[in-house]
Amino acid sequence: MASPTVARTIAVEGSVFQRILRRLSQAARLARRQPLGAVGLLICLIALFAGALAPWVDRYDMNEGSAAERLQGFGISHWFGTDEQGRDVYSRIVNGTRISLYIAFFSIALGTSSGYLLGIVSGYLGGWVDMILQRIMDALLALPAILLALAIVAVLGAGVDKLIFAISITFCPRAARISYGVVLSLKENVYVDAARVIGASPMRIIFRHILPNSLAPYLILASVGLGGAILLEASLSFLGLGVPPPHPSWGRMLSGAAQQHALGAPWLVIVPGAAIMVLVLGFNFFGDTMRDLWDPKLRGR
Repeated sequence: MASPTVARTIAVEGSVFQRILRRLSQAARLARRQPLGAVGLLICLIALFAGALAPWVDRYDMNEGSAAERLQGFGISHWFGTDEQGRDVYSRIVNGTRISLYIAFFSIALGTSSGYLLGIVSGYLGGWVDMILQRIMDALLALPAILLALAIVAVLGAGVDKLIFAISITFCPRAARISYGVVLSLKENVYVDAARVIGASPMRIIFRHILPNSLAPYLILASVGLGGAILLEASLSFLGLGVPPPHPSWGRMLSGAAQQHALGAPWLVIVPGAAIMVLVLGFNFFGDTMRDLWDPKLRGR
């Protein structure tokens, strides 16, 4: 006969196992309802693991080439072929994943967070603060994102940190506009009036009551914007104003020698172009699914 301690241990392990099975069942049902979201999540997870484990999953040094192996096609020794300098394209794609995700995550975190907070402050305080901040956001929104990023990078110069700052500025006004509309409805709620009556300061109301209740639009905006940040980084790198060499960048891999050898070595264009397309689609699918799940107006669609 089992002791009470062993019986409790078995019961706890059984309940944990049942919770895991229940969670897996819920995830399977959600994947069946949202197949594109499941595909997008799978692509994002593969990219994250490839970026995190790049030093262990690449096969060659990304910057070392061999003149004897230049412009080799798909094969066993070089899965995605080699470039004009004999460097392994697969290794450069894997390491380029890390750089693209690093720039995308930090630029979205900086631009979306700062813009979202500015929109909340502007919408809650109103008055001259609202007028000044919203006119600045209008001026930034009047410029296309690529032109605004080009202008900032041209002034600041090349560099990963400067590229992150330039991309984040392009996402700041969009986040500010979204949060501005959210806070206009939230500040009319009863709990905000109660906090104002008991003497809470505007900053306390913003950070304690309004900001926590507006996280869903923020997360939707951030998840949807990741694909755009990756595409914008690739565009700037393609134009020569993005990630400086010798760091691999998918956009830079599409420019220069890749265009010269596009007919004789099409993998130099196909592989990085396909990587950009698949990763952007993955983040867009995942972001659209998050929007459908968190937005009450779209949840039943």
